[in-house]
Amino acid sequence: MARTASTGLAALDKALMAGMPRGFTALAMGVPGSGIDLFAKQFAAAGAKDENVVYFTTSEQDEDIVGTMQDFGWKADLTILNIGNQYYETVLARRLEASRFRQEGLTVKDLRQRSGSAPREVNFLTTLAYEASRLRPPFRVVVDSLDFFLEYYGPAEVLSAVRTIKAHVQRTEGLCLFTMLSGVHDARTQSGLEGIVDAIFELERVREGASFKRYLVVRKVRNHPEKTGIYPLALTKQGLEIE
Repeated sequence: MARTASTGLAALDKALMAGMPRGFTALAMGVPGSGIDLFAKQFAAAGAKDENVVYFTTSEQDEDIVGTMQDFGWKADLTILNIGNQYYETVLARRLEASRFRQEGLTVKDLRQRSGSAPREVNFLTTLAYEASRLRPPFRVVVDSLDFFLEYYGPAEVLSAVRTIKAHVQRTEGLCLFTMLSGVHDARTQSGLEGIVDAIFELERVREGASFKRYLVVRKVRNHPEKTGIYPLALTKQGLEIE
């Protein structure tokens, strides 16, 4: 029987195989507000005690991630690699500066003379794959989210990076969770990602009267189709819980 590790949701662990098998790569999907970002943090916190946890974020500040985890009483002993901050510092800040200088009448030639040399282009997708491939067991990695990479890189490049990370996770018996918004990307790209990963969790939010009902849909568990199912989901002081 394969070794397993907790997903952070006790009832989900029970519904799977006493946890997620080590070596698995999973995809968490959902619409904005469905809770996929919280699911990602809860998954990361579940490994903070015994594993090397690395959290790639593309849209939050480090202190917001740690603060949210502490609010729910989760262990926040993890490494945060902030791709969003790197993108701002190496790309957006330069663009804003260039726009300001253009308003002041400076040319591209003037900008290059001021900086001394052309800025080095950073490939954040390569950075992601490289940093993930350096991890040694026991580890779990969270990538929140693939939407950033799919916006700035071609689908083929993103799929290649996901395959590279999956191969490393599988070989070293680590764990990996990617997040992605559902219904945003083209069907071919989404199908490609779903085909690569070992497990798919989809968080749904349905409006009923003046409130919302939440569900966790286990859409795929590699080699175990009997483990798929739909579970009512609640948000408690301890985080997301299957009712």
